[in-house]
Amino acid sequence: MKFNDVASQLEGIPYTSPQMGKVLYDFIMDTQPNQCLELGFAHGVSSCYLAAALQELNRGHLTSIDLEMSQNLHPSIELLLSRTGLGDWVTVVRERTGYNWFLKKKIEAAMVEHQCQPIYDFCFIDGAKNWTIDGFAFFLVDKLLRQRGWIVFDDYSWSYAQIEAQTGKKVSDGINHCELSDEERIQPHIEEIFQNLVICHPNYSNFKVVDDKFAYAQKIRSDVKTLKLDTSVSFKYKLVSWLKRILHKSRYKLA
Repeated sequence: MKFNDVASQLEGIPYTSPQMGKVLYDFIMDTQPNQCLELGFAHGVSSCYLAAALQELNRGHLTSIDLEMSQNLHPSIELLLSRTGLGDWVTVVRERTGYNWFLKKKIEAAMVEHQCQPIYDFCFIDGAKNWTIDGFAFFLVDKLLRQRGWIVFDDYSWSYAQIEAQTGKKVSDGINHCELSDEERIQPHIEEIFQNLVICHPNYSNFKVVDDKFAYAQKIRSDVKTLKLDTSVSFKYKLVSWLKRILHKSRYKLA
């Protein structure tokens, strides 16, 4: 399906904008993966953009996982897949506690003589945005990701403090903000995962961060670790983030 055709049917539905949907669509068109995995889908907008690219390529399949409570969202992913005619390209899975239990079961099923046989070429992590949950998800996905496969994180610069300021929400994906330390609320967890777990992993390279939104890594070993940034946006974010952390540290010193 052409991008404009799918975008016209998803207009106004949260949480993936047409601009970000185009980024995902083009990435699938460029890398041409077969088996794709999506962790966190909410209404299923990003799922439709990914599936539309697969349909356009006439290859591959997407498995999308989210919480059981996502079935209460309107419109649902099932409705959007039916509306766009992309249902045959996506398998929807809902788990009571989250996608890490799904990954546990896939690892068990892929185990041969105590070795996990990779089955995915691409994984899009767009769920909890939490250090504990998504840091562990990266560890699990790594076991299931084929060589030369790609992993993409959404919400690189998202933070609990940011969402509080924008919406007043005090709970996100089951995480009570009041139970977090100031550091945990202020620092973007996906950035911490990407910087401290992914980039230093010996089997990953070709790192890139786009618009402080998407963070890319390819499962291919390299002794050279480089990170490409969209400097026009990333520099602004890095400066604001650095100032916030300086102020945060200063507050502790004054106390």
